[in-house]
Amino acid sequence: METSSLDLVYLESDPRTQQPSACVFLKTRGAEDYAGVKADRLVSMHCLSFIELDSEIRRLHAELDEVRARAKKKFYKAHSAAAGT
Repeated sequence: METSSLDLVYLESDPRTQQPSACVFLKTRGAEDYAGVKADRLVSMHCLSFIELDSEIRRLHAELDEVRARAKKKFYKAHSAAAGT
């Protein structure tokens, strides 16, 4: 099973803006080349400052917290149902 991980792309001079930019991407084997980095999918917007990038990372944290909360409810519900039978 192939796994993925999150990573950072930082460009000293983004070709679109000629300014530094950064984004978070999903890294997998065999992914397409993006700015010299193998990036499968971007998971954040292109950020022009650390403050913007920090905001995107906080958004990703919040999404993962929501996924964790939903999973916890489902696992505990399944465990309770199994214990009740």
